[in-house]
Amino acid sequence: MSTILVVSGTGTEIGKTVVTAAVAAAARGRRVAVLKPAQTGLAPGEPGDAAEVARLAGSGVTAVELA
Repeated sequence: MSTILVVSGTGTEIGKTVVTAAVAAAARGRRVAVLKPAQTGLAPGEPGDAAEVARLAGSGVTAVELA
């Protein structure tokens, strides 16, 4: 059985990325996918939230970008 957890919020800088990283880290060893369908406000080449989730979640977590 699959479980889906959605982390959402209506504001910026309120902790969604940190909470997502904590959940991903707590689920280490299980099949976990973190999806971010859109992100705005980044300069070209600037790391986004996926990279931050990977950094905060710790060793063994990788960020994969699909375009």
